[in-house]
Amino acid sequence: MSFTGVVSAQSGETGASYDEAKAQEIDRMLMCPVCPAQTIDQTEVPLAKQMRAQVRELLASGATREEVLAWFSAPERYGPSVLAEPPRSGFYLIAWVVPGVVVVAALAGGLLTLRAMRGRRGDAAEEPATSDDDGLQPYLAAVDRDLALDTRDPDGEA
Repeated sequence: MSFTGVVSAQSGETGASYDEAKAQEIDRMLMCPVCPAQTIDQTEVPLAKQMRAQVRELLASGATREEVLAWFSAPERYGPSVLAEPPRSGFYLIAWVVPGVVVVAALAGGLLTLRAMRGRRGDAAEEPATSDDDGLQPYLAAVDRDLALDTRDPDGEA
């Protein structure tokens, strides 16, 4: 359940307002530094509560979403690792590009493998199997002789 109204926050002596829906949206964009894989809106640890309060204070002072995120991701505070979604620029662009490249490469590899398997199956059906059978004929004849011997009665009669 989310509250979408405008909330009045006391900031010092002056009253300021912020949009609670915007604050909750920003809460979902910031990772909790002490809770693994949780955003500050998902956890109740004291640090997350302080961060949520700071988000609202920054919004009440007139900061935009980008400014709030920049404030938290500043190197002297939490750094870029506090962002739930890595920036789409610089070194972090790798996090956006590599998964797509891996998926495309996997699909291409799978397609090539299927084509190769289909081609081999078609080639095997067209070729006569006599070339390999020539080397097996003496072995197969010996197996047939052994099987013929084993078909006798246990008493030794044929």
